[in-house]
Amino acid sequence: MIELRLLVDEVDYEDLIRFLAPLLADKMKEKGGLAALLGGRKEALTAMALQKIKSMGQAERDELLLRLIAEKSDMLVDKLNRTAAKESVGIHVSSLTARKLDA
Repeated sequence: MIELRLLVDEVDYEDLIRFLAPLLADKMKEKGGLAALLGGRKEALTAMALQKIKSMGQAERDELLLRLIAEKSDMLVDKLNRTAAKESVGIHVSSLTARKLDA
């Protein structure tokens, strides 16, 4: 087993929201009910998420990202492995974790 360590020193949260919000909307549509109504409005959902992320301080944005990675690590690992298999990349990711380092 090999452990890879990636250090990220800058995240463009607005670009990340523009990428992730439509994916979230699609997932919401699959769930049905109220979530489906919200998921059907990708542009509005993206705008709300962008507004929220802009109102947060850097530390809050970083904590949100770390929390999301922790909560959704299984889903992210699954997505990484499916994408690697689809692209015929011979790699299998076992786990994904993130933590904030002191500057």
